[in-house]
Order: sequence, then structure tokens, then C-alpha cells
Amino acid sequence: MSKNPETQQDMDKWADRIRTVSSTSDPQAARKLAGDIYRAAQEDLDAERARAEYEREE
Repeated sequence: MSKNPETQQDMDKWADRIRTVSSTSDPQAARKLAGDIYRAAQEDLDAERARAEYEREE
């Protein structure tokens, strides 16, 4: 993963959300955060796979 400002901002947003969820006793908030993290990771993997496939075809 590259260290660019956008990535750092995204990491800061996730860190803020984790701190918010960790200070609440709402299990639904924790599940929503886990789902959001999973979806974001899947989107990143899909984009990475698409780039790799494109580069192989070139």
C-alpha cells in the first residue's frame, strides 16, 4: 500500500470510527463498522485485481 496523503486521510477516518465504536456499547455500531471495513477492503482488492489483469493483457 502506498503512503500518499489520501491513504493517510482514509486511515485517519477509519481510526476515528474505531475509537467511536470502541467507546460505545452498541453492538450494531460495531457490526456496521466491521461490514464497512470488509466492503472497503473488498473494493480495494477488486481494483487491485483489475489493474493486475489489465497489465497482464497489455
